[in-house]
Amino acid sequence: MGKTILVIDDETMILDAIKIIFEDMGIAVRTTADPVEGTEEAVRNEYDLILTDIRMPVKNGAEITESILARKPSARILVITAYPNDPLAQRAMNAGAVGLLKKPFEIAKILDFLK
Repeated sequence: MGKTILVIDDETMILDAIKIIFEDMGIAVRTTADPVEGTEEAVRNEYDLILTDIRMPVKNGAEITESILARKPSARILVITAYPNDPLAQRAMNAGAVGLLKKPFEIAKILDFLK
């Protein structure tokens, strides 16, 4: 069975790009622009890595990270943001995210977290 990732981001362009790139590498990708749906998806299913944006309407990436890890402590969450000094990014890291990537990010850096 190959690797699987979940991507939660309100920017559909980011979702589409990640999906195309990783699926071309043989990695299964599930994407959602809805942070509430993404949180539930992360808890319901098994993913090798969950990527979440920090700044989104309705629910931010720190809240998503906290919510997922409270219900599924084994989840591996990587935070992606255009604002790495954002207090919400630090809050997500403190909650247990495995790392933080600044947008625009390099695909190779995400692959490092999949190993």
